[in-house]
Amino acid sequence: MQHDLEKLGPFGFQDLAAALAVAVCGRHVQVLGSGRDGGRDMFCKGTILWSASNGAKAEVWDGYTVFQVKHKERLAAQPSDNMSWLWKHVKAELDKWADPDFGRGQVPDYLVIVSNVPLTPVPKTGGLAQLDKSIKTYIQALSDGSRDVDTAATERRKSKQRRMARLRSWRIWDGNQIDGLVTVYEGIRRAFGAFLTAPDVFAHLADFTDKLPLGELESGLHRQARMALMGDRSIYFDDAGSGDGAGIPIEEVAIDLPITSDADGKPRTVFGYVLDRGERVLKPRLNLLTGPKHIVVAGGPGNGKTTMSKFLVQVYRAALLENGSDLGTDHRVVIDATAQTVRGMGRDGLPKHRRWPIRIDLAEYAEEQGLSEDSTLLRWIALKVSKRLNLGAVSAGALDSWMKQWPWFLVLDGLDEVTEPRIRKRLIAQITEFVSEADGDNCDLLVVVTTRPTGYVENIAPTQFERVDLSRLEVDQAVRYGIRATRVRLGDDTDKIDRITGQLRRAAETESLRNLMQTPLQVLIMTIIVEGAGRLAPDRYSLFWGYYETVLKRERAKPMAFAQLLQEYSPHILDLHQRVGFELQVRSEESDGSMAAMSPEELRSVAWQVLREAGFHPSDTDSGLLDQIVAAATHRLVLLAPRGEEGLGFDVRSLQELMAARFLITGPLDAALARLKITAASPHWRNAWVFAAGSLFSEPQPHQHEALVSLVEKVDDDASSRLGRVCPIGSTLALDLIDDGMARTQPRFHDRLLTVAFTILHAPFPPDPLAVARVLVRAADFNDRTRNLVADALRTALGSDPVTRRTTTQIQAFLERAGLEAGAGLHARTLAAVRAGAPQITMSVPSPEEQWQQYKHTLVDLSATEEVANKVNNADKSLNRLRAGAAVDDESRPILDALADPEAAEVFEMALQEIIAHDPELVVVLRDGVLPAVHRAPVGDTLRLELPEAVQL
Repeated sequence: MQHDLEKLGPFGFQDLAAALAVAVCGRHVQVLGSGRDGGRDMFCKGTILWSASNGAKAEVWDGYTVFQVKHKERLAAQPSDNMSWLWKHVKAELDKWADPDFGRGQVPDYLVIVSNVPLTPVPKTGGLAQLDKSIKTYIQALSDGSRDVDTAATERRKSKQRRMARLRSWRIWDGNQIDGLVTVYEGIRRAFGAFLTAPDVFAHLADFTDKLPLGELESGLHRQARMALMGDRSIYFDDAGSGDGAGIPIEEVAIDLPITSDADGKPRTVFGYVLDRGERVLKPRLNLLTGPKHIVVAGGPGNGKTTMSKFLVQVYRAALLENGSDLGTDHRVVIDATAQTVRGMGRDGLPKHRRWPIRIDLAEYAEEQGLSEDSTLLRWIALKVSKRLNLGAVSAGALDSWMKQWPWFLVLDGLDEVTEPRIRKRLIAQITEFVSEADGDNCDLLVVVTTRPTGYVENIAPTQFERVDLSRLEVDQAVRYGIRATRVRLGDDTDKIDRITGQLRRAAETESLRNLMQTPLQVLIMTIIVEGAGRLAPDRYSLFWGYYETVLKRERAKPMAFAQLLQEYSPHILDLHQRVGFELQVRSEESDGSMAAMSPEELRSVAWQVLREAGFHPSDTDSGLLDQIVAAATHRLVLLAPRGEEGLGFDVRSLQELMAARFLITGPLDAALARLKITAASPHWRNAWVFAAGSLFSEPQPHQHEALVSLVEKVDDDASSRLGRVCPIGSTLALDLIDDGMARTQPRFHDRLLTVAFTILHAPFPPDPLAVARVLVRAADFNDRTRNLVADALRTALGSDPVTRRTTTQIQAFLERAGLEAGAGLHARTLAAVRAGAPQITMSVPSPEEQWQQYKHTLVDLSATEEVANKVNNADKSLNRLRAGAAVDDESRPILDALADPEAAEVFEMALQEIIAHDPELVVVLRDGVLPAVHRAPVGDTLRLELPEAVQL
């Protein structure tokens, strides 16, 4: 055969078979997606006209035709062995068709067996003839009753005979036939070129197309992939005080993260899911995949999204370069190690569909390109490729040609880090435009976007992108990851490794600590704390704070000059980290600061300010101390690390948020609560907010606990600027705090948070009902008392008004699935069976017409000035156009203008309260369409005014 069909693997070969079936038999051949298919990979209902070939007569099939694909991953040396393998699988399919109890539907009139197994064409004795004879013999044997042992056996045989009598004819497309068809159909051959071309892709670039600017691309793309294979291999953690910056090979610590299970509860993993999708040929005009092609991966802080994205790109790099003619020893070592890790994840090896991979940090792109009118993703990719080379620039036009001719894998990492509303909106538009253009050009492109789920309401191009959510690690998986990461970090120190392993396993048996073993970052931090003989605390804030204390303690204990400095000046070094964390958190929400970096000069200025406010004289007598503190922060603790030309920043975003949180709540409690109220609605500040709450709960100070819970209970009061009483955010805050576990051992406060959380049941069309179900199940699984509270809330809501019933039913539909994901006990999982309680007695409610009339009266009666009246009138007009179906982008500005005016906002909110019960769809438009611009608005300047000691640069 001219083409090595083994290379395609099962996914690729099935797609090739489908493309050929459509090309040969017509577009009325239906290609089925993955999943249970009833023995059908493709089917056709209608006429197929077969031309004479390979000695077969011309035929007309008119009826129900089924195509079944059988791919053998390793062909045997002996043709008879391959023939036996294929017959075994064909017979298994015939048994299933024949068996009336198996569950398959109608037996087809015609059957096409498609396989990469080459069968010899010798008449009567060749493989094709033998397989054809075996099928005939199988069917004929059903009419032979000589082996029937009783009447039941006879009836069963006759039942099978009646079913299989429907099968009129069949054909075998063996490997030789497929090879010939691939040769004939040039368009299909080119579409599958990444499977079928020589392994040394770049050396044979000219072989698979004459449309590429080879002078630009041939050496440039090869060099870029080769350099990135080595340069992007390492990740960094626990570098504090090491000073070498060597990093850890990513393949040594990458793990296959769980994602939300299928509706049937079947577990899935992110690498398996993405790599399986990548094995498909995604050219739109081949129509081989139904539904969205691209993927949004959503995961909380520390879930490993960036490590996942880097390893996926590394896997595709290794697949592209494997067997290349221009590789050094180190390149081959990395490729082999990457392939070994992929096999350890249960896969056959590196991807067979060799996509050209590239990863884009969206925060960096937003930082550099911003709102530039001529910026496009493709131009940025060309710039990034060119920067890695010494051979000249690769143009966007050259890459455009390359994408049309060769499959791509593009990762867009960190959408959540682009927070400024205008830039975020433009960025999402560019992503949509990029995939739409690729679709129009029939490109084989797979895009993966990563984001945190909090604040992700855009639902990017739902026809193009499918969302999957990273789940918590299972406890056993978390322990395995912790042990593996420890071995990588500590090498041959078996005593420490054994001690940490024992502590991890004991933590896995402790309810409160097991709750922390949910993300790779948290498990890693647990191992570092245990290594330093630290104590594991049962909430996220204490865990991350324990990491900082562990690093500080370790550096103090080292026999070096910095040890005494860290001992004596640790409060000032901490103050420096907190101020820098706050400043970078503020910068990263502004239009020109997505990368969240600080220049060395700015860092020194912050340190100068810290010392001056403590009473030192950093400009003269204490200038040496200033130098030492800056060096300690950047060379010993190393939480602040270089970020290329941008300066210094936190490598781990959660540590930046931890430090920002601590700075946010410095000073008097009332002032701290005021800052928390300012940041409560912001998705950008949510993780820092939860850390700040955890800090207040970590101390035995009941007045702090009371103040924080009261804040959550009242956070939507006096919040007209974001329509707090119409689209409240208190329930999502409460859910986050409950899931964090900080109040779990304090029932008085935990129950009050639950009460606030239950108000989510009254919100129409919750954007993420599965996420709500997960929190409720995990909370209910803690003890029977909490389980009863959740059950009572569901029971009450199910007997309430129509909107509440519908929302509760939506959330309840996910409870069983959430329980299976969490490994929850039976009592928690029975929440899915809770039924409505006695109907609540309700007062008569005015009709919608009366409520809308009252809405109008409120707008008119409460608008005290002409300016306020004009703003609410304009907002009202936009609201009515939104009700009529107008686009949010066209109508949000007048509403936002009204909300920016305190008096107009209050009037508009009061009026809306009159009608929200009758128009839940309008509430959703406001919540998910208009208000994200308010929630994402930068709050840094306001916070600086609230913080007299904030960074002044």
